[in-house]
Amino acid sequence: MTNLIRQMGYLIIATPDIEASARDLTDILGLRVRSRSEEAILMSSNAKQCEVAYFRADRSGVRAIGLEVVDNMAVEEVLRRVRSENLAVLSDTPSVPGIERAVRFRTPFGPIIEVHTPSIRDASPQHLRAPIRAKRLDHVNLRTNDTRGFHDLLTGMLGMRLSDRTEDFGRAWYRCADGVHHTVAAGAGSGLHHYGFETHSVLDLVGVADMLAAKGRTLLWGLGRHGPGNNIFSYYLDPADCVIEASFGMERIDNDLIHKPGVWDSDYENRVLDLWGSKPPTRYSAASLTPFVE
Repeated sequence: MTNLIRQMGYLIIATPDIEASARDLTDILGLRVRSRSEEAILMSSNAKQCEVAYFRADRSGVRAIGLEVVDNMAVEEVLRRVRSENLAVLSDTPSVPGIERAVRFRTPFGPIIEVHTPSIRDASPQHLRAPIRAKRLDHVNLRTNDTRGFHDLLTGMLGMRLSDRTEDFGRAWYRCADGVHHTVAAGAGSGLHHYGFETHSVLDLVGVADMLAAKGRTLLWGLGRHGPGNNIFSYYLDPADCVIEASFGMERIDNDLIHKPGVWDSDYENRVLDLWGSKPPTRYSAASLTPFVE
């Protein structure tokens, strides 16, 4: 099955206070506002026009997980497959400007996905000035009502590859064509557990912790090293009570033909989440999941 998804796209978030969310993402991770209106703020850590879009709404939630494909033909192929499976098409126009083509659909398993053509890359040198701790939005960690069904959708309909899973398939990690260990991670439940940014160095994780401390806040968890992905991680809560991960050094898989997905102990918190041995706090394990909203 050809992988139709090239890389992580954008995240569309609904929230009552778009200004507070955008300001915090700038302060902690250095993302820049790329465009602003009364109803929406688009942000990015790099040359992309949008990695995170905050839309004003009465209640918080995730409108869509954006996955970037190569071209229009790939979007049309996804649309054909979505319709052949009788899935609900919510829109066939992009959620954000600067995107030529997109299709947003609700999966039977909870998450809403927007497959879209590449975002415009047009950042000026002023946009790329320091300090930007985040290098790119690199993954989302979702919860779904059927992990095996969601696996079939990602690997079948979208052609994504399984990188790792737990013995009982309670957790699984999927990669796109760019080879990053996971762009989408999935576990049992509902909503968005967290979204994560790749940083430029481990020192950026120190900067995140220092900035939180300067604001009178603390890390939710970390530093540690994940088993699946092998990345060094830290987590914090944003003003909307959503978990954000900042990490460095995620594994890249450069040969789909020879890679065999790892199978991890189903006791996920026993030296799988953190190879260094720390346990996730209750607030992380029972994170306030952000629901998907249309």
